[in-house]
Amino acid sequence: MTYSTAALLALASQCAPSVAPETVLAIIQTESSGQQFALNVNGGRQPARQTNAADAATIARSYVAAGYSVDLGLGQINSRNMRWLGLTWETVFDPCTNVAALARVLTTNYNAVKAGRDPQTALRVALSMYNTGSQTRGFRNGYVAKVIGNAGVADTGLTYAQALPTIAVAPPASADLREALISENTAPQERLRPAPPPKWNVFERAAYERETQILSEIERPSI
Repeated sequence: MTYSTAALLALASQCAPSVAPETVLAIIQTESSGQQFALNVNGGRQPARQTNAADAATIARSYVAAGYSVDLGLGQINSRNMRWLGLTWETVFDPCTNVAALARVLTTNYNAVKAGRDPQTALRVALSMYNTGSQTRGFRNGYVAKVIGNAGVADTGLTYAQALPTIAVAPPASADLREALISENTAPQERLRPAPPPKWNVFERAAYERETQILSEIERPSI
């Protein structure tokens, strides 16, 4: 079964609420083109496309038994990750379970690399890790650029942080951010904020919305 874009967005919203649906959609389009029973044998002959979960699981298990690893389902979850993700051969091709596992892998990667990086850079590194387990190989093989392209965002290399010279995208603490924003807002030279980040980038979007909320409180006249 191949899922439509609308169906995938709905699935992402329901099963992976911690990640922007557009991000989930871009990964699925890159990994499986929306095919629920997609299989990819790493280093081996590729099997024919399957039409049901039972047959897909049987074929995947035969390859794993022969020493291969297999990427499974919508998010192409690697068979070697099934145990720590709590997946079984009976559940891995369930669309909601598979998409939830996708979100867990991506979020785990992001949390592991976010220190010292702006959110967009961290997200791209997390995508590289999703594809290869490496922080760099996913850039070299074109995977990160492909996901960004499938999200409808030009991969120019410009980060949202570079458009904010005085306000950090990833604020330290709310009190520090408030102080920085007050200083910025009351500076003699008026500064224009950039447009909000794209919806697919959930991490930067959240940071931008927090800044907007604090600025509105600063500008609100006291009674």
